Amino acid sequence: MAYSDDHYRMRLNNFLQGRGVASTLTWEIHQAGANHAPVWTAIAYLNHIEYGRATSKTQGGAKEEAARLVLFAIAADSGRR
Repeated sequence: MAYSDDHYRMRLNNFLQGRGVASTLTWEIHQAGANHAPVWTAIAYLNHIEYGRATSKTQGGAKEEAARLVLFAIAADSGRR
């Protein structure tokens, strides 16, 4: 299955499930701003360590970007080993 650029949450979940550590991923979601123009912040944690933080006009957009950042952080970490 080919992934498009907007499926980072699915890619991250698949990656973590494949290693048996999907339960280490937790999310913190915050909304700020007016109800008609919210700004969402999503923070992704692995083992209680922040790996990705993003903001967007939508909750899903913030989570997608945070998941993308987590994937890049994981790739950078594995490249250092």
